[in-house]
Parts: sequence; structure tokens; C-alpha cells
Amino acid sequence: MALIREDNASFWWIQSTRAFAFIAMCILPYTFEHFSENTWDIKMIWTSLDTTATLTLAALLIPLGAINAKGITHLKQYPQVRMQHWNALYYTINILSWAIYLLAYEYLFRGVLFLGILAHTPLNIAILLNTVLYALAHLHKGKKEVLGAIPLGIIFCLLSYYSGSFWAAFVIHWIMATNNFIWSHHYSKS
Repeated sequence: MALIREDNASFWWIQSTRAFAFIAMCILPYTFEHFSENTWDIKMIWTSLDTTATLTLAALLIPLGAINAKGITHLKQYPQVRMQHWNALYYTINILSWAIYLLAYEYLFRGVLFLGILAHTPLNIAILLNTVLYALAHLHKGKKEVLGAIPLGIIFCLLSYYSGSFWAAFVIHWIMATNNFIWSHHYSKS
């Protein structure tokens, strides 16, 4: 008897890669900063700008994500987890693992790699470098996501610059991923 049913193997594989990414993109850089003389001046507070930006972008991105998720090309790639039998526990675990993964992702991209280099480079160069890296990180997902990552990367950098934290970028990114998962899952069953 197999420990993990074949139907659930992709689910557990994705969850384990997200957990590993959390360690690699958040725990390791945070530990390095904590035990070294380097500080990245990342504020861990939520501001009114974060609230306004999150609500505004969510109001724009949620309906766009619902429309985008209907596309045949989109459904070839999403939902990431291809499982026949979902239950409330798997659904919740998948959404929470997106949160853990994207917390680490935004800590690394907008925290360490953007806010961390601002002391050493002008704002426009920091935004350019971060946005290029962010777009390249989406290369494996195709041209559409690479192109979409450019304006979103700039917006995330500006939000992080003005708030001093990566929180809005994280929450907006998580809302987008969760929205994409929910709609892609819905349309892939249709």
C-alpha cells in the first residue's frame, strides 16, 4: 500500500516545494541578516498605504483573474495541483501553503533584494534590477506572465519603497495566487 495515493502525489509535491522555498527564501536570509552585521532595514509594520493599495489592487485584480482563468492556455498550466478529489482540508492547505511561499518570496524580492540594496543604489536602479529579476523568475510560466510581472514588479517596488515593508506586496500576491487557484480549479472542472 502506497503511503501517498497517486492522485495526491502532485498535491504533496507542490506543498513540499513551497515549504522548502520558505526555508530557502525567508529563513536562511533572515538568519543570515540576524547573525551578521548586515541589516536590510525592512520594517515589519502594516501601514495605511498598505491597506489602501491592497484594497485597490485587489478590487482590480480579482475580477481580472477570474476572467483570465477561463482561458484554454491558462488552464493548461493552472491549477498547479492536478488532483481529482479535493476536500476542504486540501483546499485550505493549498491556500495556506501559497501564503507561506509568497511570504518568503516577497520577503526575498521586495525585502532583501529591493529594500536591502536601496542604501547602495538609486531608487530607479533598484526598481529596474528588482523588476528584471522578478520578470525572469516568471520565465518558466510563459510570455504572458513575464510581461505581467513587469508592471506588477514596479508597483510592488514602489509600494515597498513608500511603506518601508513588503507586506502589501505579499498580501496582494497571495490574493492573486488564491484567486487564480480558486477560479482555475473551478474552470478546470467545468
